[in-house]
Amino acid sequence: MTTLAEFLGEYRALVEDGLTSNAQQSYARAWKLRLEPSLGSLPLADIRPLTIAKARATWSGADSTKADAIALLSKLLGLAVMDDLLPSNPCRSLPRARGKAREAEWTSRALNELQVRRMLALTASHPFGQRALAGLAFTGLRLGELVGLRWEDLDERGFLTVRRTFSPDGHGRLVERAPKSGKSRQVPILEELAPWLDGARRYGRAHIFTGKLGGPFDSGNLARAVRWHAIRDDIATFADGNPLRFHDLRHTFLSRLARHGIAPAHIQKVAGHSSITTTERYTHVSGTEAALAIREAVSGANREVTFRGGENAADVGYIRQNPRKSGGPGQ
Repeated sequence: MTTLAEFLGEYRALVEDGLTSNAQQSYARAWKLRLEPSLGSLPLADIRPLTIAKARATWSGADSTKADAIALLSKLLGLAVMDDLLPSNPCRSLPRARGKAREAEWTSRALNELQVRRMLALTASHPFGQRALAGLAFTGLRLGELVGLRWEDLDERGFLTVRRTFSPDGHGRLVERAPKSGKSRQVPILEELAPWLDGARRYGRAHIFTGKLGGPFDSGNLARAVRWHAIRDDIATFADGNPLRFHDLRHTFLSRLARHGIAPAHIQKVAGHSSITTTERYTHVSGTEAALAIREAVSGANREVTFRGGENAADVGYIRQNPRKSGGPGQ
C-alpha cells in the first residue's frame, strides 16, 4: 500500500542520480505542481494508465512541463517495477496526448530584421537592458546563459563559449549552474554583436551582460528595466495571440541560421539541443514561406509578361497565325 509520495521519499536519490541541476529543478516543479496534488496520495497499485491520463488532463502549463511530470512519474514507476511492487510500468501504456498541431510554431514567432531594429530603438532608454536584448537576438542564447557569460569566455577566433547559466534556486535567487545540456558549447560572434561587446568592456565587470548595478538579469527585472510589457506589442504581434517573449529572440537567431542554409547538425551544436529533431523544427518550411517562395519564383520566370504586355503578346501571336480573321495583312 505504499503511496507514490512515500515511494519518492525513499528513492529520491536514485531518481536524481545523474541528472543536471536544471533537470532536478524541473522534476521538483513537476512533482510539487502536478504529480503530488493529483497522484501523490495514491497507492502505487492504484496508478493505472487511465488514472494517469485523467490526472494529466487536469494539469495546467505547457506541453513541455506536462512531459516533465510524465518523465518523472515513469522513472518512479520503473523503479517500482524493479522492486516488484508493480508488474509493469503503466506509463508505457499511457494514451498519447494529441495536441493541436501548430505549423512552424517557432519560426513563425521569429522577428525579422526591421522588428529587431525597432526593439533596440524602443529600449534605448535603458542601455544595459538594450544590450541584453541585442545579445539574445544575436547569439540565440537563453537568458540565463547570456548573463552567465564572462570575458574569459570570448575567444579571439570569434566565438563565445557557453559554460554556465543562471537559474532560480526555488527561492527566487539566481544561482550559477551548468548549461541545460550539461555541456559547454561554442556560439559565433556575429558582426552585429561586436559593438555591443565593445560597449560593455568599459565597465570592467566580470560578466559581460549585466544590469546597471552589475548583477545578472532574470526575466522579471529585465522586463521592468526595458518596460517590456508596455512596448512588446509595438515590436511584433503574432497570429497565435501570444505576446512577444524574450525566448522568441532565441527563435529569431536560430531561424535566421536555418534561412541561411546552415546545416541542421551545425545549428544543433550552436543551439545546444540534445536532439536533432528539436533543431529540425527551425528547418521546416511554413505555408507562408512556401507561398512567398513560389510567388517569387513564378513571378521571376514570367516577369516579362505584364498585364498589358501579355495582352499585346497574345494579340501579335494571334494576328500572325490568323491574318484573315484579325484584319491584318493579307485580308
